[in-house]
Amino acid sequence: MRSDRVRLIVSLILLVAAIVAMLLPGGRQAKGLAKLFSRIKLGLDLSGGVRLEYKVDIEKGVENPAAVVDDVWTVLRNRLDSAGYTEAVVKKSFRENNSFIIIEIPDATDTTKAEKLVGSTGLLWFGQAIDERDYDPTVNPDDVNLALREGAQWYADKNGKKWYLIKKEINNRKDLVLVGPKVVEAVPTIDQKGVANYVVSFTLDRQFVELFKNITKELYVPEQVLNAGTTQYQLALKKRLAIVLDDKVQFVGFVVSPIEDGRGQIRGNFTFEEAKELAAILRSGALPARLEKISASLISPTLGKDALEQSLRAGIIGGILVMAYILIFYGVMGIVAVIGIFYALAIIFGFLAGTGAILTLPGIAGIIFTIGTLVDGNIIIYERIKEEMRAGKTPKAAIEIAFSRSFWTLFDANLTTIIAALFLYYFGTGTIKGFAVTTIVGIFAAMFMNLVFSKFLLDAMSGAIRVRKAGGAQ
Repeated sequence: MRSDRVRLIVSLILLVAAIVAMLLPGGRQAKGLAKLFSRIKLGLDLSGGVRLEYKVDIEKGVENPAAVVDDVWTVLRNRLDSAGYTEAVVKKSFRENNSFIIIEIPDATDTTKAEKLVGSTGLLWFGQAIDERDYDPTVNPDDVNLALREGAQWYADKNGKKWYLIKKEINNRKDLVLVGPKVVEAVPTIDQKGVANYVVSFTLDRQFVELFKNITKELYVPEQVLNAGTTQYQLALKKRLAIVLDDKVQFVGFVVSPIEDGRGQIRGNFTFEEAKELAAILRSGALPARLEKISASLISPTLGKDALEQSLRAGIIGGILVMAYILIFYGVMGIVAVIGIFYALAIIFGFLAGTGAILTLPGIAGIIFTIGTLVDGNIIIYERIKEEMRAGKTPKAAIEIAFSRSFWTLFDANLTTIIAALFLYYFGTGTIKGFAVTTIVGIFAAMFMNLVFSKFLLDAMSGAIRVRKAGGAQ
């Protein structure tokens, strides 16, 4: 009884979490039952999205222009995948002796947001901020001359409201220049010093750790200096660390202790989406060529309405036939299987809604495949229950034996499918990844349903299970 209570509680927690994820605000406008699915993002084939076209501006004299275009494609593909747009389509096009990159982002309605992610060059560097202005200093002769004397340059922050005079050579040392470092990890995290804002925590590749440590040592300002008199504080203002991305100042602040492990944060009052996109840009690296925007537009679903309706109709009919079959041949146990199908579907859709994963037609195929896997697992267990009951076991005892003896069979069968799906996700792109995601989540949901949720239901309904002597159920 205690184990059944645990199974019930865990099953209910997962179900409630899935429903909450589907009901959270922020989805598409929908009415009635469709509201449950309004937060699930749809792919290009189902809902359309944004189409961006860029001309790749390759410098003259490059020996292999095609290789540059390939590198641009790779960076953009990684950038979109890192930002969660795994279903985005990135295509290369060549015409009139020019190279183009065409990007189609599913379920997107804001071309500006998409352009910001794609069009960023991604060039990160660290500098020394020695002055600042609340106005545009590039139109003021005195400020222009100050920049020339200091060997520095004025850069605006990402909002264009503040300007900083920044040197790339820390304290005029040519050995302390850090431009374009490789970032091995960048993740959005909650800003512990802010209110409901996010920062981007990053880790530099180890080949840049020593240089970054020397830079922070050079700019190190003890905390007591920051709390000291005006003269010392004014001098400290000329020793601030600046983090610049795409010639926009992302962060300026004091180094209160040397950073020896190559880890730091970019703080800029980011929303979660802004922090996630910035992290994606840092992880994917700088673009090897400049992109010139040609067009940006919204596109309609690539899959025709009739084809979509026919595909969904086929999936629904197939699901109904499977459920009818298992109800006819397994009776009460079939009812458990049908309940389990809807339970597993709720878990899958809750995961898609909660994580922002994009659903495409191949993804729907993965969900249908999951239903087959789930029913297959149920049949293995049910046949074992029937065998044990024909041998004279009570329904309760037959259920216990069936589950204990079927566990490793189901585990091994599902594990091989998960491994195959993981390879599809790792090596695949676009819709292949979408199929892999729904398959992996579906297999886990099916395993949980088969081994936990259905065990509880079968125990609860064991008194109604009947088995004919010649096979079959009543």
